[in-house]
Amino acid sequence: MRRTTAMIILGTVMTLAPPAHASKVEEVKRAVKDKCTTEIPQKELLDAVVKAYDCQPKSDVIISGCSIKCLKGDSGNVVGGR
Repeated sequence: MRRTTAMIILGTVMTLAPPAHASKVEEVKRAVKDKCTTEIPQKELLDAVVKAYDCQPKSDVIISGCSIKCLKGDSGNVVGGR
């Protein structure tokens, strides 16, 4: 009985929980589509995600011939700054 109750509660919580954020693949696809109205070929997606997140924040990255802003977050911390 306790197990059934726990499963019902878990199912209810998971149903009412907000959806997770889009994956990095979806974010890269959306950024390229919004900026250049093109689709990234499926075979280039992994390389595109690496390029879009392995860069200097706020710099431009070229993916499938489309220039987008780096998607890597900027922590805003300055080490050794005065």
